[in-house]
Amino acid sequence: MPNYFFRNKLHLSSLSALGAVSWSVYFDIPVNGWAILSVFMLTFSIYQDNRLTDDNEDSTNDPEGLKNALKHETLITYVTFYLLSFISLLIAFQFEQPAFWTTALIILIGFLYNHKCFPAFLSRQLNGARRLKDIYIVKNLTPPLDWATALVFLPLFFEGQTLSPKAWISWGYVFVCAFFVEVMWDMRDHRGDRQSGIRTIANTLSFSQTKLLLIVTSLISGLLLFYCTFIKYLPASTYFLLANNIAVIIIASLYKENEVEFMRKISDLTILLAALLFLSFGLIAAFSN
Repeated sequence: MPNYFFRNKLHLSSLSALGAVSWSVYFDIPVNGWAILSVFMLTFSIYQDNRLTDDNEDSTNDPEGLKNALKHETLITYVTFYLLSFISLLIAFQFEQPAFWTTALIILIGFLYNHKCFPAFLSRQLNGARRLKDIYIVKNLTPPLDWATALVFLPLFFEGQTLSPKAWISWGYVFVCAFFVEVMWDMRDHRGDRQSGIRTIANTLSFSQTKLLLIVTSLISGLLLFYCTFIKYLPASTYFLLANNIAVIIIASLYKENEVEFMRKISDLTILLAALLFLSFGLIAAFSN
């Protein structure tokens, strides 16, 4: 049962929905049930679709997971991705235009990340890249872009709110945290990605350089967050988020390049990191108003 829950990314989808609730409370806006449902469906559909489109690298990185995904290919493609994406758009259409177009953008980015759909002339300009995942650096930035936008902006747009500086700072922090998770996943999967010709930060830098990048950027983002909270630009409850920076440093430090099985087990700590991230969202929501 736990394997089913994690393999199908139900934990991330549920946590994303709860995160959207937390940010609604943090911004002192009503918790919009339709927005929360949309965040869950968008996260679930895009991550499920990704299980099918990573076939080359997952044949090395996660052969059992790929085998399970291919067994349910029709269900994942037509129900989980296309149908849930369409329902999300229908829901967003009932609200103001920013809600609809942001939902459409999240779906489009997820599709372009997963599917090799770039035309030949564009692919030639991008050194053979057929999807966003094939483009160096962009590969590590695209999922955090979708995730942060869904969690932070959709609850605001569904309630007809505009984006304040506070909203942009919050979006930036979620983006950075999601980026850390992406890079740590790529450290775990660097061999399969390299064999498939996918260039990531984790397989172009040395292993020690990638760890150093994670630790240094986590320290910098933590210090910036601390400063914005210390000068009272953000509420004192925002200090709870610093636990994520500490967790990133600890998890990255535990990674060992030559111990693949150990590293895959350690990578499960990114699940705990995600849980901690969303727990901190709940805490800042509970203590900010």
